[in-house]
Amino acid sequence: MPPELTDWTPAGPRNTVVVHPQDVPALSLLGQGGAHWGCCGPLGTGGRNMARGCAVLVAALAADCMGPYELHLDPVRVWALDTKGSER
Repeated sequence: MPPELTDWTPAGPRNTVVVHPQDVPALSLLGQGGAHWGCCGPLGTGGRNMARGCAVLVAALAADCMGPYELHLDPVRVWALDTKGSER
């Protein structure tokens, strides 16, 4: 991110885990256009717009060219497990 933009706040919902969109390649974008889209992609202001293969919306993508590029994971639908530490 350019130095003049380092004081930006996340674009999506509060109290979510924010990751780089390329860190979750299994998700796909559902729906395009409308009030929550900029010239190049979703603004992240319209709620969940990324889904698993079963079409369940689990994250909000903010990916317009004029703002942050980030993915907000819905804490109700996504959780993390330490699978590496569980093998004993």
